[in-house]
Amino acid sequence: MPKKSSLIYEPKPINQQKQNRKPAKTQKPKNVTQSEISNKLQIKKIDLATLVIIFVLIVVGLIALFSASYPTGLYRFNDPLRFIKNQTIFAIMGICAMLFISVIDYHIYGRFYKLIYCFGVGLLALVLLVGVEHNKSTRWLQIPFVGEFQPSEITKIAMIIAFSYYAAKMGDKIRTYRGLLPFIGAFAVIAGFLALQPHMSAIVIMFIIALSILFVAGIKIWYFFPIGAAGIGAFAVAYQLPIFNHVRERIAVWLDPFIDLQDKGYQAANSFVAIGSGGFWGLGLGQGRHKQLYLPEAQNDFIFSAWCEEMGFVGAVLLMILFGYLIYRGYVIAKNAKDKFGCLIAVGITTQFAVQTLMNLFVVTGVMPVTGASLPLFSYGGTALIIQLCELGILLNISRTMTHKN
Repeated sequence: MPKKSSLIYEPKPINQQKQNRKPAKTQKPKNVTQSEISNKLQIKKIDLATLVIIFVLIVVGLIALFSASYPTGLYRFNDPLRFIKNQTIFAIMGICAMLFISVIDYHIYGRFYKLIYCFGVGLLALVLLVGVEHNKSTRWLQIPFVGEFQPSEITKIAMIIAFSYYAAKMGDKIRTYRGLLPFIGAFAVIAGFLALQPHMSAIVIMFIIALSILFVAGIKIWYFFPIGAAGIGAFAVAYQLPIFNHVRERIAVWLDPFIDLQDKGYQAANSFVAIGSGGFWGLGLGQGRHKQLYLPEAQNDFIFSAWCEEMGFVGAVLLMILFGYLIYRGYVIAKNAKDKFGCLIAVGITTQFAVQTLMNLFVVTGVMPVTGASLPLFSYGGTALIIQLCELGILLNISRTMTHKN
């Protein structure tokens, strides 16, 4: 019989077709891995070194505050534990807020940067209307059942977020004069409200923070000369205004604290004596003498003086090393941030802690006139402590996105 051509198609029996037909693969539901959930919630590994140094500074700060504040608490409130109890409660609240914020993606703040900036400026305007006055300065707002706080602390982080997002968004346009105008205008509004309080130390701190953000964002170096000249000129004009009489008095006392030892120079002079009394090893923790109502505000701006008297030169150096390491880790996080926005926020927050720490140390040692700059994480103030820990929470969240392998 002739062979069948291979080109002729002969259908196979239906039973054979069913046998040869492969069963269709059913797609299993895709399991969401833990890493994907972590990416969405920003629960990656945190920078452990930064977290540890923060907790160390909080603990040491509470110890220093208790030692410096119990005479004042006993004299004013008949309760030697008054300050340390309040500060401990606020520290626990601040730590919880810091850990919570550390898992919130920092990019969400960029979506609302205009609202955040307006909120910070609005608080400064509210101070002029219903603010609380102390020592001829109106810088505080009263919160029922909480106490007083300085809105300028919130304005600092608001400015950092707004400037960082807008600078990252502008890109290379920030290298032009036209690109700088929005930043100059935004800072001028903040400086104007602060000058009316008046609050010169906050203006200086925010000015340096703004310059650091713009510098890292890519501003041309020679732009700093006209900006610096404008800042010096504005200060020279404001220095002659009656509202800044206290600034002229503080500068005069700074040049010679003993010229008015019974009044305006009393605080600075006792700070020098307390630091000198500590010597190399100090008098011992809790053994300080000038905190016994000789040194005004030993629990606030001059807590470093009380610390030096009790812990001596060695304790002062160790404390500066702790703050220096925190600042170093902050700039490491900024350097290794995932994007420009995170880098600039980390730079702004770290610069704030660096400048405020240096200003406080310079004041108590007589390098610069007395200002209202407190020592971060050490000076008494519950709301300020919570705000500072919230800022560190943002810094820790940025550390979760670092790109280096270490």
